[in-house]
Amino acid sequence: MAKTRRRKRRTHVNADHAPGTSKSETPKTFVFRRGRLAESVKELSEDLRKVMEPHTARNLKETKANKLKDFVQVSGPLGISHFLMLSSSDANKYLKICRTPRGPTLTFKIHAYSLANEVAKAQKKPRNPANAFLSPPLVVLNNFGDEAHQKLATITFQNMFPPINVRRVKLSTCQRAVLVDYDAKTKRFQFRHYSINAAPVGTNKKLKKLLTSRNAPDMGDMQDVSEFFDKRVGDASDSELSDDESRRVTLAQDFNRVAHADSESKIILQEIGPRMELELVKVEEGMCDGRVLYHAYVKKSADEIKTLEQKKTEREKLRKQRRLEQETNVKRKARDKEMKADAERQRQGKSKKKPSNQDEYKNEYDREAEEADERKWQEAFKKEEKEWQEGDTYEAPKKRRRPSREA
Repeated sequence: MAKTRRRKRRTHVNADHAPGTSKSETPKTFVFRRGRLAESVKELSEDLRKVMEPHTARNLKETKANKLKDFVQVSGPLGISHFLMLSSSDANKYLKICRTPRGPTLTFKIHAYSLANEVAKAQKKPRNPANAFLSPPLVVLNNFGDEAHQKLATITFQNMFPPINVRRVKLSTCQRAVLVDYDAKTKRFQFRHYSINAAPVGTNKKLKKLLTSRNAPDMGDMQDVSEFFDKRVGDASDSELSDDESRRVTLAQDFNRVAHADSESKIILQEIGPRMELELVKVEEGMCDGRVLYHAYVKKSADEIKTLEQKKTEREKLRKQRRLEQETNVKRKARDKEMKADAERQRQGKSKKKPSNQDEYKNEYDREAEEADERKWQEAFKKEEKEWQEGDTYEAPKKRRRPSREA
């Protein structure tokens, strides 16, 4: 009997979906650059990929020759749900968030931004643990309004990140948080990215440092171990001295090596970047095209919207008509070519070539059924054209008269 390879079930973890969620509910993203000045937002795109980890294409390579349809075609098999597209012009930078494959598309104007390395340089002790990016961040939305475009922005930001099952989620996986705050006065969104840490309350600073550090402290100049734990002036920082009651929580699970279950700890948020100041300028119905549902600067009346919709309908009808004409012309030219070949064979005294039941790829097909199907589609197209010109009509079925009974 052949031996099968044993799989380590305890250590092999499926990383395709977040803890507490199913695989089908997990959204995945593409973050890439577009436009003529795409190189100016290269570092920002790399930071956004870090924010969207682990459910994003970290090493996605885009080129100037890539079109939007190239990304749309591969998004289906890979299960990609959102596109984050960064572009730049001579005056401004923009971020587009698209829902694949049919939209909608939200266009944000980036008024100001700071990269992750710039945020880290401004901090005295930056914190950026590598294991924090093994699980998706928590999303926090604040001060969003009740207008239609605000509700759509709320749904878009929520659906970009995996939902959380409160009963099954592990606290140790909640290492990051994304905060999006809306300012109604300036009509701008503040985007922030934080790391989450928990520390026990009332613990000696020296003892906490000894527990969290993997290196043994230097006690060569001390007479007793108690000197190591004695507090000195200037040992505690301002952030550790400020112990607000609202920051204290009782953990239900183990968070790290120091903060254990059923212990009182304080939550520490530290910004890791990037940060952005965004303004929603346009909402489109489709994938970077379609009807404009909202525009921050351009307002149109109902008559103008109706006129634009009519023009779009006429363009779509003309496109279908041209496609049908092209297909008809291709078939007519093929028939003319066959008739000329038959006439040339007749002139040379050869028999006519029998019509083949094979297409150009040498696949068998029913010629009569194909012609009948073509006639059916042409009749359907003519009927549709008539409905566009005259409008949809509904004819009620005629009632049958009952035969009169003769006395």
